[in-house]
Amino acid sequence: MRLRALLREAWATAWAAKVSSILTVVVVMAMCLAALVTVGRSAAAAFDVADRMEQEGARRLSVVDTRDGGFVNARTLAVVRHVSSVESADALGAPFDAVNGVIGPGGTRLPVWPVLGEVDHVGEIVRGRAPRPGEAAVSASQLRTWGLAEPVGYLTTVDGMTQYPIVGAYRARPPFEDLAAGGLVVALPGAEGRELRVVIDDVASARSTVRSILSILAPTDVQGVQVDSPAALAETARDLNAQMSGFGRTLLLLILGAGGFFVAAVVLADVLIRRRDLGRRRTLGVTRADLIALVTLRTLITALLGAALGCAGGWIINQVSGHPTPVDFTLAIGVLAGLVAAIAALPPAAYASRLDPVDVMRTP
Repeated sequence: MRLRALLREAWATAWAAKVSSILTVVVVMAMCLAALVTVGRSAAAAFDVADRMEQEGARRLSVVDTRDGGFVNARTLAVVRHVSSVESADALGAPFDAVNGVIGPGGTRLPVWPVLGEVDHVGEIVRGRAPRPGEAAVSASQLRTWGLAEPVGYLTTVDGMTQYPIVGAYRARPPFEDLAAGGLVVALPGAEGRELRVVIDDVASARSTVRSILSILAPTDVQGVQVDSPAALAETARDLNAQMSGFGRTLLLLILGAGGFFVAAVVLADVLIRRRDLGRRRTLGVTRADLIALVTLRTLITALLGAALGCAGGWIINQVSGHPTPVDFTLAIGVLAGLVAAIAALPPAAYASRLDPVDVMRTP
C-alpha cells in the first residue's frame, strides 16, 4: 500500500475504533503530563541553575592583598585583562570613610573605594561625568539622600586632609552591587590596589584562571593573598545537576515504560477485538508489512494527539506553578512519547500480522 493510502486507512480505522483511540490518547496524554510535571520541573531547575551560573555574580572571583604586598597595581591589572578567560578585571584600593565637605566633619560618613583606572566597569555614570584621577563620583542613592539633583561639592576624608571634587553620580554594575551605597574616587597614577575583581567568561575555567592570575600577580607572601573563587560553587552546581539529571532520567524511563506498557495493552486488546476485520484484510491481499504499518500508524496518530494535549497541559501547569519548562524540552517529551507509543504498538501489530486469516474468519 502507498503511504498516502496507509495514512488515510489508519485515520479511518482510528476514527472507527473510538474506544481504543480515546484510551491511547488518554494514556499518552497522562504520560506527557506526568513527565513534564515531574521530570520537567527537574529540568527547569537544572536550566535555572545553569543560567544562574552564567550570571556575572556567579562568575566573579577576587584576589585580595591582605598585607599590602603591592602586587595589585596598574601594570598587573593590564596583564590580567589580557588573559583569554577573563571577561573584565578591575582593581579597588582599601576603602575609607569620607563626608560631604560642604556639611563638614559632623556629616554622615560614607564608604569610598579608590578605583585604579576608569570606573566604567564598576559603575554606570547617570549624572554628571566620569571622574578623572583625584575626582569622585557618589552613588545615585547617596545623591538622593543628600537631597541633591546634580553631583556638586566635594568629598573630604574624616581627618580633613584630602578632598575629592564630586563630578558624577553612578549606579553600581554587576558584580559590584556592594558598592551601590557610597562613593568612588579614581586613584592617582602609581597608586596600588588592595583587591582585584575579575569576571571570567566560564565558571568551569575558574581554577585555571586563578592559577594564571596568581602567576601574573606573583605575590612574595602567599599568606597575604586571599582568593575568593567560584570554583567550589561550580563543582557544587555540577554535582547538583548530575544528581537531578540521574534522577530525572530514571523517572522518565519509568514513566515512558509504564506508558508504553499500557499502550501495548490497549493495542493488543483492540487487535483481539478486531481480528476478523484484520483477517478480512489479509484475505483481500494486504501484506503482513502493510498490516503492521497500518496498526502502528493508527496508534501513532492517536498518540501524537495525546502527546500534544499532554504537553500543552503540562507546560501550562508548570508555567502557572512557577516552574517554566523550556519549549524545546516540552517538544522533546512529546516526540519521545509518540515514538514510545509507536514502538509499543509493534508487538501487537506483529501478532496481528501472524494470525492465520482462514482460522480468524472461521472464528465466530
